[in-house]
Amino acid sequence: MSQTRLVRSDSDTMIAGVCGGLAAYLNVDPVLVRLAFVILLFASGIGIPLYIILWVITPRSDTVGQPGSEVIQKNISEMGSKVSANTGNIGNPNLIGIILILLGAYFLFNSLGWLHWMRSGLFGPILIIALGAYLLIQRSRAG
Repeated sequence: MSQTRLVRSDSDTMIAGVCGGLAAYLNVDPVLVRLAFVILLFASGIGIPLYIILWVITPRSDTVGQPGSEVIQKNISEMGSKVSANTGNIGNPNLIGIILILLGAYFLFNSLGWLHWMRSGLFGPILIIALGAYLLIQRSRAG
């Protein structure tokens, strides 16, 4: 293992550095850790709650020596500021338009009977493969 203590990453972050820090601690590629969280999300729904718990309890490198209660308080404060900073995107007309187009396409294809493959259990694995491929492509473009 390259690190002796689990800390959130300051350099390899997408949301809060949880996956980047966990990957550094386990000495694996961060894409694999992110993919594991996505799989956990779709397989059992535990991916998001687990990420949030790790975000709250895992310190950043600059707060390692501080008491746990202070680390948790700072992490919760950081989480609140990130959420409030990104809530403006919810009302973004582009995002709403994309959601409406996707919903419309879903209902159209469902009424035409073109989504029989979704009911066969193929949709989840195809979505996970697509998300994994997307993460790998984004990673290769950044590096």
